[in-house]
Amino acid sequence: MRTVPRVACINDLSGFGRCSLTTALPVLSVMGVQACPAPTAVLSKHTGFPQYTFTDLTDTLTDYFESWSDLDFDWIYAGFLGSLGQIGIVRRFFEMQKRKNPACKILLDPVMGDEGRRYSTYTLELCDAVRELVSEADVITPNITEACLLTGTEYRGECLHLHEAEQLAEALMQLGCGAAVITGIVQENQIGNLTYLDGKASYSAVHRTECLFSGTGDLFASVLCGALARGKSLPDAVASAGAFLSEVTQDTLRQNTPAAEGVLFEPLLYRLGGILDGEEQGK
Repeated sequence: MRTVPRVACINDLSGFGRCSLTTALPVLSVMGVQACPAPTAVLSKHTGFPQYTFTDLTDTLTDYFESWSDLDFDWIYAGFLGSLGQIGIVRRFFEMQKRKNPACKILLDPVMGDEGRRYSTYTLELCDAVRELVSEADVITPNITEACLLTGTEYRGECLHLHEAEQLAEALMQLGCGAAVITGIVQENQIGNLTYLDGKASYSAVHRTECLFSGTGDLFASVLCGALARGKSLPDAVASAGAFLSEVTQDTLRQNTPAAEGVLFEPLLYRLGGILDGEEQGK
């Protein structure tokens, strides 16, 4: 039996801008989890910058996953998918891992858009394919924009009443996932996450900063994955991830960091060591 949980991280690698694999790898490692990257694309900067290079790695993925056929994973954490062709490849990897290890869990962060808009690399066809992939996931972590894209719901902004968020989560569950976490729900001076599991909704919120930093969804999902891999319950893991993100965001704001560069999580990574085995954060 492994003493260190093993997670396959399927995401892009952005050379500048704290997001995707450059966030997931240090976060999972400091939380005592082995993070095994499977890059879906290489970008010089993330897509929030006006100029960036984009290298699609679709043609490498089949052989990449085939070379992993002798491995099994405790969790698979999938984020940004760079092309329509990657959907089927990733789905087959999910299925292969589930056959090897029926206890393997899948966290899907459907990185599709924000603030009511699809990302520039995401076509309508790719969004439709991601919607089908949701049925393979044990947990999904869409923001409000992504939840609306997945369910065909009209986007009306980030300010949702909790009953509206719960209805949106119920619609997500109809796609076949095991649990849904809708992130970034704004309520006055707070921002929260709604968790829908086993027919019940729970909500946790933290202080909201006015500045919107890039990569916060990746940081949230990475901490969430680490906490789940270390045995936390989903509601507790969501609360822990939200609390860490709030602390990091407020510290970043004090440093006057440009929003596109993402949140300065590096100085506070050590705090994630407390999100282990039921310990309180920061100890």
